[in-house]
Amino acid sequence: MSTMGQRTMGLWRRARRSDHPCAIVAGAVNLLLGCVLLSMAIGGPFFEATTRAQETSAQELAFRVFGCWLVGGLVLFLALGMTRTAVVHLLTLFLPPALMILALLAL
Repeated sequence: MSTMGQRTMGLWRRARRSDHPCAIVAGAVNLLLGCVLLSMAIGGPFFEATTRAQETSAQELAFRVFGCWLVGGLVLFLALGMTRTAVVHLLTLFLPPALMILALLAL
């Protein structure tokens, strides 16, 4: 095996071994980012829009960042073989907004 192949396999093995700690960090970062993006999308604190165009622009940016973060994280984690981190990534991005929507509908 070539030196480059050995380095690549070593990196892949280290990534797989660090799956559990990375899942915790990814979950915490996703929860924080999700709160910021939700606040941006609904015009919460620090994101008050004065015109309809600013509100639409903030919503589009929030959804674009969310989509890129979702796809980029999934591609990265699955390419590195970090299944637990990929599952935590999906759960922490979709579960909190879904629970908030269900809570609002229940009111």
